[in-house]
Amino acid sequence: MARQDFYIKKLLQDRARFADLYNAEIFHGKQILKAELLSPVSLESGIVITDRNGRRQTIQRRRDIAMKASLGACFIAACCEAQGEVHYGMPVRVLTYDALDYTEQLTDIQKEHRKKKDLTKSPEFLSGITRQDKLVPILTLVLYCGKNSWDGPKSLSDMLDLSGPRECIPDLLAALPDYRINLVDIRNIKNLEHYKTGLQQVFGMLKYSTDKSKFYNYITLNHDQICQLDDDALTAVMGLLGENRRLMRLLAAPGREEEYTMCKAIDDLIADGKKEGELRMASLISILLKENRLDLIAQITGNESLRRQLFQHYHL
Repeated sequence: MARQDFYIKKLLQDRARFADLYNAEIFHGKQILKAELLSPVSLESGIVITDRNGRRQTIQRRRDIAMKASLGACFIAACCEAQGEVHYGMPVRVLTYDALDYTEQLTDIQKEHRKKKDLTKSPEFLSGITRQDKLVPILTLVLYCGKNSWDGPKSLSDMLDLSGPRECIPDLLAALPDYRINLVDIRNIKNLEHYKTGLQQVFGMLKYSTDKSKFYNYITLNHDQICQLDDDALTAVMGLLGENRRLMRLLAAPGREEEYTMCKAIDDLIADGKKEGELRMASLISILLKENRLDLIAQITGNESLRRQLFQHYHL
């Protein structure tokens, strides 16, 4: 699954696509983040702590993708974690990343005040910051591209052992601070139209890839847009779909093999779908003939829903 993570990270290093992801999933399609206002920031975050015995220990984490954006007078650090498999500790993982980033910000502010020696009140000396100091919001998205639906926890409360007396649970949950992850399950995206870049076609192909009929219908209807995807998007599509043979042909160096374009790869996928559909249809008709179900044979030619039911019934 590390290879899948690589494809997603490569895809989202492009600022336009990174902005598109956040605009679609956080701002519901509104064009809030602008690619030209995004700038990459360090993927490393960490703090040094001292234990009771005076020993110093470093806690470090590395994000997949992180960019900083200016939203008028507000700044936001948007961070994306690419995930190829379900991570059952993801809420704690994201909480740790975000906490480290906030701690780093706080430490930087404290260092700046120590340089200026401008803390005058007792609470300011204690905190190392003033009441007016503010932190940059950290907004982390977890982009999941696994084949199976996410069945892991989506918040810290999902991971807690709440097997105590039932009467105390509501009060306990009301008092416990929770931490919810912003999960984007690519294969279950509801509003593909919110995406304005090639991510719409990339995620669309992945979304429908588990249903062969819907998949081939999607790539047929979106043929022209898919053929216009750039190299990074093309590589991600083929890699995430598991189309390794076609991926290698796309990546082949000029001269070693005949030119193989994305349009040709998509046309091959469509052709494969038609061929497979014809074989499934022929197999179904053969079974129905053996069962003397001529009535069903007449119906399946114009009834897609019935065809699907029969394909499933006969495990075709």
